[in-house]
Amino acid sequence: MEYKYKKGDYIVYDTYGVCKITDIKQMSLIHGVKAQDYYILSSVNFSGCTYYIPCGNETLLSKMRRPFNADEINALLEASKKIEFSWNDNRQQRCDFSKEIMQKGITPELIALIRCFYERKVFLDKNEKKFSSTDENILTGCEKMINEEFAFSLKIDATTVPTYICEKIESNNQHT
Repeated sequence: MEYKYKKGDYIVYDTYGVCKITDIKQMSLIHGVKAQDYYILSSVNFSGCTYYIPCGNETLLSKMRRPFNADEINALLEASKKIEFSWNDNRQQRCDFSKEIMQKGITPELIALIRCFYERKVFLDKNEKKFSSTDENILTGCEKMINEEFAFSLKIDATTVPTYICEKIESNNQHT
């Protein structure tokens, strides 16, 4: 059978990050259930994490995509500059809004959300106040999604991704 992805392809699976398709094989994961073809995904960043995705499950397959390339990353960064979020003082609404954006994956809105959280963190630091652990967890989750994929696609260390993003946004601002 012909499938969209093949063994050896790199894909992004849902919020699990970049994975390599290490095999496509027929198997039955539940005793007594007819065997079917599965994509076997191995996480690039977390050794030992393996995911089994049925090749015929459209819902799960819709959560798989190819990683962004450098041009697509730069276009996302450019588009994010046009989006501004105001800080919402209602923690529950802020959490719900953030989760909604994160569920959409890497979008210009996610990058703008990170910028909003960074700006809030800087504001609180200047006023000698603490950034809440809830907000820190949201920011960390957003950064994880972006840093892993951008590092993979740009072939740079994940710790340098924030610097790359800042430089691209600032250099683009100088030309517009």
